[in-house]
Amino acid sequence: MVEDNAREQGSSATKTKPALTYGSYLHVNELLHLQHPLSPPELGPQIQAAENFFITVHQTFELWFKQELIDLDCAADALDGPNPNPETAFDHLLRVIGIQRLLNQHMAMFDHLSPAMFMAFRGYLGTASGSGSWQYRKVERALGVRSPEPSRLYQGFAAAVERAGLTLDQVYAHPAEAGILYRLAEALVDISEGFWLITATHVRVADRAIGARTGTGGTSGVSYLEEALKLKAFPELWDVRTRL
Repeated sequence: MVEDNAREQGSSATKTKPALTYGSYLHVNELLHLQHPLSPPELGPQIQAAENFFITVHQTFELWFKQELIDLDCAADALDGPNPNPETAFDHLLRVIGIQRLLNQHMAMFDHLSPAMFMAFRGYLGTASGSGSWQYRKVERALGVRSPEPSRLYQGFAAAVERAGLTLDQVYAHPAEAGILYRLAEALVDISEGFWLITATHVRVADRAIGARTGTGGTSGVSYLEEALKLKAFPELWDVRTRL
């Protein structure tokens, strides 16, 4: 019996998972092998480095878009779920604000990619274009921008205002009394402005990189991007300022 127990313990020990490490938790090895420049090595290491930089910046955007979508969904759930919790929604919105500020700064990383370096590998991108980012489109829809459906997040906020027996004008006329509702409204304004600023920075970066050239996805390039500057998320929160 003792020998059987010893064998069982030894068998279970061999099945024990390896200790969790920084690298295994974050899958660092896999992450560092996700950049695959398409420009041929014959162009030289400088061009390969430039394209690797280009890929890394875009991949980082996608990681942050993923987190932003998670927090936008959580905020919407907290506002319009079976047990509304505006304070929890506010926490998630604050994180989205931080992400957008980071992305606006991150967009400026492209200033460190010279037009000559970019043009050296741009032809190898085919039809790959930032306009093909489905996560960016999901962020737009979550904010109600260029979307056939209203923003679930804003609908949740509007429902919270209605449950409190207030109007949006009253929230802004008496912010101290409105409390968390006013803070939520201004957080949504920050998100609206942050998203617009990311778009504006993108326009500037594209203009600096390609001038009047067409976009890699077949769009008109900078003029196509500029169209998005005419739109703002949550226009109701901008209109109320006129009425104050």
